Amino acid sequence: MRRRDFIAGVAGTVAVWPEVSRAQQVGGKRLVAVMTNTAESDQDERSRVATFRDELRRLGWLEETNIRLEYRWTAASTELAKKVAAEFVLMKPDVIFVVGTTTVSIVLDHTKSIPVVFVTGADPVKERFVNSFANPGRNATGFADLLDSISGKWLQYLKEIAPATSRVLVLHTDSRATITQLPALQAAATHLGVELLPTNVHDAAEIQRALDSHAGESRVGVIVPPSSIAAVYRNLIIARVAQHGFPAMYPNRRYPASGGLMSYAGDRVEQYKRSAAYVDRILKGEKPLELPVRLQDRFELVLNRKAAKALSLDVPRIWHAGGIEIIE
Repeated sequence: MRRRDFIAGVAGTVAVWPEVSRAQQVGGKRLVAVMTNTAESDQDERSRVATFRDELRRLGWLEETNIRLEYRWTAASTELAKKVAAEFVLMKPDVIFVVGTTTVSIVLDHTKSIPVVFVTGADPVKERFVNSFANPGRNATGFADLLDSISGKWLQYLKEIAPATSRVLVLHTDSRATITQLPALQAAATHLGVELLPTNVHDAAEIQRALDSHAGESRVGVIVPPSSIAAVYRNLIIARVAQHGFPAMYPNRRYPASGGLMSYAGDRVEQYKRSAAYVDRILKGEKPLELPVRLQDRFELVLNRKAAKALSLDVPRIWHAGGIEIIE
């Protein structure tokens, strides 16, 4: 299976919207505020946001006539996310679309009334974003991966392609989603007889130190759970892991597409598209509490053949039977 990479530009950061009521918005356009937890320079994230924008256009929401989209890129900065959330509240948008568990939490701390559509890797009920999946009951709804339920698969696939792996470095962050994934990873490690080495990282220097501390060691693998910090330093992580010859499991397809070994994750592009449909329904009068939270139902195993060859790793036959995307 092949996938054509799609990169599309979206509008950059613009000036702060004045404090006005929704009825007073310029030209009668509806306002949708978009906050993502990565950097504006991240072309992969820009393509996802473009998918969101294009689906709104398909549903009849045109920036030229009836909608205004305000984009903010927080680049893994909690402080910036707080400032953006406060800015959004002053804008009084019709809907806020927000990506990332920590950023969702920040937005919901700032407003209990503005409708919010989210994409998160954590359990939104446990995080208290909603009351339940079927009946959100609050001002938010959206799409969730529940990555704590599949994180054990990351370790399983890592062991299948690199059976000699006995110690696994987990480059995690203070992300709320990551914290929920560690217990499931530890349970899988115990079952597989692997020593888990959780390492908390916050910036480039800490990432380099964590990986360099195991330089020259054999049988060491790496798991990179999803986080905004990992996304911002994606290229650094991929390069350093390759330099040390570690087999690694990454949180989504953009890592093997950028040269990393492999990923197992849900289809985030589809979630952005479906989020646009929820925004459309809210703009047409439905309330978030009436729209059930949807769980990810499609997961993809993606392998970069060149990276596997560099590590002298063969693709397990069982993977072909289950379906796998190979990036040449």
